[in-house]
Amino acid sequence: MFEYIIVLINTVGVMAICTLLYGLMQRRIQNFVIRRLGLGLVLGCSGILMMAQPIVLGPGLQADARGAFIGMAAAFGGPIAAVTAGVLNGVARVIIGGSGTIAGVLVIAASGAGGLLWRYRVGKARKRIWTDWLSISILCLGPSALTLVAVASTAWRTSIFLGLVIGLVVFIFGKMLETEQRRGRRERQLTKEASTDCLTGLPNRRSLMNYARELEAERVTGVLFLMLDVDHFKKINDEFGHDAGDIVLQEIGSAIRRTVRATDFAARVGGEEFAILVHTKNADAGRLVAERFRKALQIPYGTTQLTRVSIGGFFFEQAPFNYSKGYQRADQALYASKIQGRDRVTLSLSEERDLELAS
Repeated sequence: MFEYIIVLINTVGVMAICTLLYGLMQRRIQNFVIRRLGLGLVLGCSGILMMAQPIVLGPGLQADARGAFIGMAAAFGGPIAAVTAGVLNGVARVIIGGSGTIAGVLVIAASGAGGLLWRYRVGKARKRIWTDWLSISILCLGPSALTLVAVASTAWRTSIFLGLVIGLVVFIFGKMLETEQRRGRRERQLTKEASTDCLTGLPNRRSLMNYARELEAERVTGVLFLMLDVDHFKKINDEFGHDAGDIVLQEIGSAIRRTVRATDFAARVGGEEFAILVHTKNADAGRLVAERFRKALQIPYGTTQLTRVSIGGFFFEQAPFNYSKGYQRADQALYASKIQGRDRVTLSLSEERDLELAS
């Protein structure tokens, strides 16, 4: 009886710790692949802890609540978490060894499969009801309970106890994880909204400054700071209305996202003005990038008209990147493009050596 109480206490304690860690991952980690991998690691290690203090039925035979944690990993983390947790527990069960090794590994696989089945049939519902939680409890406890009865005919009491523990844990644990999942989604959404321009979907000025601070801290060189401004944008608003102007900005945002490289960073800094930080090894490559943006942002509006953009840039050739200096010099170069006829690129390469590209 004492060992049953120990199993129950350990399971509830580990469940609480897992919920806390899951909540932290949901709020702090933006990348969903890393979040799911982390969930698999946490719940996989929790399953191993369950196996470390089992109910011993005989030589090589043991009963524990690992199925609850494997099933939850699959239900809330999908295949990535399921495989991660399953592999960890499978290896651990093989290391433990004994006559029940094969059955133990099969329980791990079946619990993960049951969690995945629930995820794709029920788990994506906007609102889950008590029958949903009952179904995942059955899917997680079934393999353990059935295997116990099959390999140890005298273990029906342990099977009932373990079934109740797993069912109760999954029912409560699932609700707790769901609460943390929804809270994490809300916080990630708020974070995204705070750093994203709602009209174009590009990062906003705050995101640009945060990214720039990272470059400054790392003293990165070889960065081209580009400022882009839509020529005669007021005319578009005056002739076609502000709704048409918003559509043009949205299309420009889409064009920038299609053109910007994965290594670079683009943001809307206000009105019809955009900034792009380009990582490049030399000025010639930077000029080509600037020209590519100038041509890509020729967006149709009205009947036969196309938007034009003026671009100014400053290249940190050897000096470390500095946001204030880059913004100021790129803005000056942009002004030079404007007064010299617009629809052109002006790049400032250094304090002593400037180069203008006109189109």
